[in-house]
Formats: sequence, structure tokens, C-alpha cells
Amino acid sequence: MTAPRRRVPAALLLAAALGLTPASGAFATPDDDATTSAVEVYPRPADGVWEIEGHGYGHGIGMSQWGAQGAATQGLTSAQILSFYYPGTRQASAGNPTLRIQITAMSNLWETTLWAPSGQTLRVTANGAALPVPAGGRLTVIREASGYRLQHRAVAGGTVGWETTTTAAPMVSTGDGVVVGRTRTGDGVWYRGQIEVSHSGGDVLVVNHVPQEDYLRAVVPRESPAYWEPAALQAQAVAARSYARFVATPGAAFDLCDTTSCQVYSGRATVTASGAVTSNEHPRTDAAIAATSTMVLQYPVGGTWQVAFTQFSSSNGGYSVAGSRPYLVAQADPYSGSAAGDTVSTWHATLTASSLDTRCGAGDRVRSIQVTSRDGRGALGGRITGLRLECSSGFVELTTELARRLGMRSSWWAPESDTYPSTFYLNDTFSAWANHEVRLGRATSEPLAGDFDGDGIDTVGVRDGNALTLAQDHTGSATTTLAYGRPGDELFVGDWDGNGTDTFAVRRGNTFFLANSLTGGPADTVLSYGRPGDEVFVGDWDGDGRDTLAVRRGNTFFLANTLTGGPADTVLDYGRPGDEVFVGDWDGDGRDTLAVRRGATYFIANALAGGPADTVLTYGRAGDTTVVGDWDDNGTDTLGVHRVIG
Repeated sequence: MTAPRRRVPAALLLAAALGLTPASGAFATPDDDATTSAVEVYPRPADGVWEIEGHGYGHGIGMSQWGAQGAATQGLTSAQILSFYYPGTRQASAGNPTLRIQITAMSNLWETTLWAPSGQTLRVTANGAALPVPAGGRLTVIREASGYRLQHRAVAGGTVGWETTTTAAPMVSTGDGVVVGRTRTGDGVWYRGQIEVSHSGGDVLVVNHVPQEDYLRAVVPRESPAYWEPAALQAQAVAARSYARFVATPGAAFDLCDTTSCQVYSGRATVTASGAVTSNEHPRTDAAIAATSTMVLQYPVGGTWQVAFTQFSSSNGGYSVAGSRPYLVAQADPYSGSAAGDTVSTWHATLTASSLDTRCGAGDRVRSIQVTSRDGRGALGGRITGLRLECSSGFVELTTELARRLGMRSSWWAPESDTYPSTFYLNDTFSAWANHEVRLGRATSEPLAGDFDGDGIDTVGVRDGNALTLAQDHTGSATTTLAYGRPGDELFVGDWDGNGTDTFAVRRGNTFFLANSLTGGPADTVLSYGRPGDEVFVGDWDGDGRDTLAVRRGNTFFLANTLTGGPADTVLDYGRPGDEVFVGDWDGDGRDTLAVRRGATYFIANALAGGPADTVLTYGRAGDTTVVGDWDDNGTDTLGVHRVIG
């Protein structure tokens, strides 16, 4: 795209701040206790795909994990974070009891295999009596009608060297945990504590007996990234510890599971069949657990303080959901969405009509999505509380919160407006999620992008014939219109005179007509370059602040550093002849280089040379039209896509 541009004070760039167009049928934020009742109807799109805007990830009850990180980055302590998300609770020490965790990966199996970590020896008891299991090797416990058969093999997959049967559930331990595997020869997971192998019907039931504080060492880094702020990790440790103590059921076969149905528990480490160990724990989360050792949240019930039900989810999207306890309140959350890297508090996704057809019944088709009510809390009118599908044969009501998600991250979503069928999705980084959404133009409009006002931020535009409509910011609400060239001309965007502002050029044959201002009238520069059938690209190849031309023949590029015609200054090969090619300053060094797209995968080079790509990423869909620009004035070009959604 354009060369490095003049920078302006941040205050002058506020007009380019992100602003998403409200979804069709979206509501102004009502009072907290309101529930919206107007029916929103979203007909089946012509292309069978709804574009979705949504907020939050998970049920939204209790602590927002990304909100805790946002609060911690703003200086809140773990105690302040917990008080915000669980008002009315207090912290108290509750000891370090042993918890019993179901290892769900062993479900629906009739046997499991165990072995000792390096330097340890298995100890096996049944009903308190020690069993003489040989040292080393692997022990397989098989469920039988009358109890359990234990088989020892000196090497994985070898012959049975020792075996016995028992009617009592075996308990397996060492001085430093036990490795458990699904197969006799494969990899395993190393768990702290002891392993009990009992049964559930005809299958084995594998339960890890582990001290609470050791259990948390394999929970906290799975629930919250270890690089997060200490206060966020400490809040997670207290919430996870409290949750485990609240749901523990002494009379059941186990206290908790190890999945998101309870809270994620990965065990101490993974161990390959060859013995390689990869830890699932982390020093930063260990420190957070130690800093809050044995502490839980309590709430007064009937005059006594009891452990609180500390539910949490990835993000509440900016507004929490009321739960089943007085301290699980619905409230606006200023912290969710404020942390760097948070892509789940606000998100965009797609929903295909074909995925909903199956809910209508065999041979039936969905005609529309109908939102009959929302909870009235937050953007879009809040979370969906009433949803039905209009099918060819009638209506299908979706009655649970999980069903109302329709596979989305939460039930807080809405199809985006199809007022403008032409939509741009712009990304400030090389990631899979768009930061800006701009609706502009029609289905037949030709997309373009550039810094048309010299403020350092590229914006998008569309061309219809020789009419140009340019967005003034990333909302698309304010535009500039002008005409340039003829309807059949090939149009290019570039900073031809190095003044920091992009303008236009058109090509007729191999003759280019370049304008240095966004006005009509004759061209400022006319030159010939390349051949009429060449594919043309624009970029600042030498970092002098002026865009010039390049042509491609096959996979060979001929780059000129001046707008004077004549032979190319640089000739290079890149990509394949059939690749779609794009130009940008991908690393912010002031020089434009090349990228190619194959399907929805981009191969980006940071130098004008052959060889492998420096960056490979997937973005958008194979049918999208790509635009390139510096959308946030950081000096680096990134990707955007133009999509026809109606």
C-alpha cells in the first residue's frame, strides 16, 4: 500500500475509533430488569450464511476470566476482583483435603494401563491389602464380571509376566504420582496422588485421589493462561478451589470430572510411550496457588459461612448473568473486553442455514431465525431468552440456553444487518479475528482501500462504474464521493507524489493516468509501463515514500522505482503463476513486499526475494476479496476482506 505516512496526534485519530453497526432489530440498552419482547426476524440469506455479531464465551455466570485479567491490568488485586464478581462473599482458609477426580478420557473402556514415573515403583493395594506387582513395566487393569484382572508386562506390548484377580477396586500409587494410559502401548498422563480403578457398569472408572492444592496446579493453567497478571491468576485459584469444594460429593464415586462440565484438569504432565515428559503445570500459576493457599470464598447461609458456588466462564461479554445464588448477580462488567488479546468478549462468526435445516426435521428447511425475547442487558438487547426457527413445516422452539446458542460462543448474539450487502472485515494484526467491520456499497461494488486523507490510517471504499465512495473512518457512516476515469478503466490506488495521501490512477492498455489529488480533471502524470496484458501492482518498493508500479508475467515480477517508464529496477520470482498477489508493508520497515493467497491461506514475504514465506496465516473465506491496509496507524499493513453477505 502507501509509503510511511505523516503521523498526527492521537487525539486527532479518535474519529477512526472502532464502531460496529448495530444488528438489524437490535435494541437500545434498556433498564437492567427489563426483558425485550419485540420479535426479531432474520430470513434465510440468499447465500445461506448469516453473519453473526456476538458477545461473551460461556454461560456468563460469576467471574469472567477475561474480565479478571482486564481488572488485574487496571491494578485491581485478586481480593478486589473476587469481591466484584462474587459480592457479599469473604475469603477464609478451608484446609487441604483430598479430592477425587474422574478421569473422563478413560470412560467407555473396559481396561486401563498404569505405570510408574521415572525413578518410582508402583504400589498396588486392593481392599487395603498389598498386591505383589513386579517393579517396572506396565500394569493393565481389566474389568471383569466378578471384579478386576491385573496383568503386568515388563515392556509395553510384551507378554504377561504376572497376573492376578481381585474383587476389590485396586488403588495404585508411587512416591510421586502415577501415569495412566488409554492403551497398553501408547502415551499417558502423569497424575499426582493415587489412582483408583473401580467400575461403572461394565467399564472401568478411573479416579485420581489428589490433595486439593496439587489438583489446582493442573487446573489453574488450563483455565487461565499462565502469562496473565498475578492478580487474575490468584483470583482464578480461589475461584477454582472454592468451586471444587462446593461441588464435591462425599457419597458419590467421585467429587468432580476433569472437563469443562466441571473445571478443566489436565494432570501433572503428559508422558509419551518413549518416556518424554511435558509438564502441564507452570511456575506462575503455582505461585498464584501458593499465594492463596487453602483460601476459599464463603457466603452466609442460615447464619453460618459456607463455601460459595463460584461459577466462572471465559467472558461474560460485558454483562454477567444472574445465577442460582445471591452473590451470582447480573451486572455490567467494565473489565470484560478491556484486556489485550481478548477476542471472546466481542466476536464475529458465521452461521449456515444448512446447519439449522437438520433441526427442522428430515427434508425440511429453515426459513428464518426468530428471536422472541432477550434479557435486556447490554448491546443487541442482551442475551437471547426466547428463540425459534421458522421451518417449512412450522416452528421449532429452542428452550435451553445451550440450544439458543446455535453453536455460537454464547446466547448473546444477533445476525448482522443486511442493509448493506457489501461488508469489509479488517484486521489490525495477523490473526483470525476482525477488529473492524465496515458496511459500504452494493453486491456489485468493486472494493478498494487507501489513506485518502493523509492521517496515517487506511480506510476502505467502493467503486461503481467511475463513481468512488470512500469511507472516512472504520464505521462507514461518513463518506466522500467523487468520480475518476471511465467505467471500464482498471483502477489503482497509491501515493504517487509522496505527500502521505493516496490518490488514484487508471490504466488503458499499458498507459497509466495518475492523479495527485482527489478531484476530477486531467491526470498529473501519464506514462507507459509494461505490456497491455500484464497484471499490475502498486507499492513503495525502495522505501522513498512514493508508490510506483510493478507488473507480473507468470510468477516473475518487474518492479520500477520511479514513474518514468523504461526497464524495471528489480526483477524477481515469487509464488506460482496462478497465485493471487497482494502488496503491503508487512513488517513496518517502510518498504512494500509481496504476499500470495491460495484459497484462504496467505503466504507473506518481508523482502523482495524468493524463498519461503515469512508469515503464513488463514483469514476469511476462499471467496472473499482481499484488501490490504494499515488500519490502526501502527506503520504495518495487515489484511482485510470484502464480502457480499446479502
